[in-house]
Amino acid sequence: MEQVNQILVAVQPYVLLIFVYATMIAIGFTITIKQLVVSFKRPLPLILCLLFNIIVAPLIASLVTNGLAASFGSKSDATTIIIAAVLINLFAGAPAGMKNVQLGGGDGASAVAMLTLLSIAVVIFTPFTAPLFLPGDVTIPVAKIVWTLIILVVIPLGIGLMLNSVKPNIAKKALKSVNEISSISMILVLVCFMLPNLQSVFDTGLYALSVFGIIVLANFFITYFCTVGTIQDKKTVSLLSMSKNFGVALSVATAAFASYDIIPAMMTYAIVMMIACIPVALILKHVTGEKVALTRKS
Repeated sequence: MEQVNQILVAVQPYVLLIFVYATMIAIGFTITIKQLVVSFKRPLPLILCLLFNIIVAPLIASLVTNGLAASFGSKSDATTIIIAAVLINLFAGAPAGMKNVQLGGGDGASAVAMLTLLSIAVVIFTPFTAPLFLPGDVTIPVAKIVWTLIILVVIPLGIGLMLNSVKPNIAKKALKSVNEISSISMILVLVCFMLPNLQSVFDTGLYALSVFGIIVLANFFITYFCTVGTIQDKKTVSLLSMSKNFGVALSVATAAFASYDIIPAMMTYAIVMMIACIPVALILKHVTGEKVALTRKS
């Protein structure tokens, strides 16, 4: 079993890269630059998405974990869980969030516009917001974040948009295959991250798992019911807001919190987040799809 775990850990970066690239390219295949421009001309959903992710999400994580800190055991355990949850929720704009939007039937063009703004906002605002929610001096590796976003967001999305603009017929024919690669690699990502970290999940404890789940679902429900606009706006903002950029959060954790053993707790939160997002997106697509159908009939 130890050898299997070593193999899974070794392939994690590769399956994650395939998943991100396939997902972002597929999104690029389904939208046009004109649709993207139109999305930027509707500022309210974009502004709400920014506010929810940059301010509200870390605030929720901070309030929930600090409010329940006494139940986590020792002070050290409580601090570890608080830092892990808050740190991840500080970094929005995860490429995996685009898969949530895709699964939930959200607006791909609006999601790309939101992801773009969130990526920029994380770089600009996180150095100022992180000290408000986290203890001690927090080092934000801005250059590393920018480079990561270019590799994981700008390049694959640019490939999809460019091919869809230049050769739309090819993009249309390739979309099904790319979506299949995205879905298969998403399952592989779950397997590769879950199995080697099962012990960390068990060690974190059922109570902490429940708290992480509450935070993830709170992000979804608050953003869904507080977003002003159409059902598509609500779905897009809430589904994109459920996923946080775990890779960036991990980079900050290794730079700023080396003295805390927060990596297992962060991995546990990431696993809870990944598991929660998929059924929520699928259920939301089913429920809202029925609402839209009834509205059209009436």
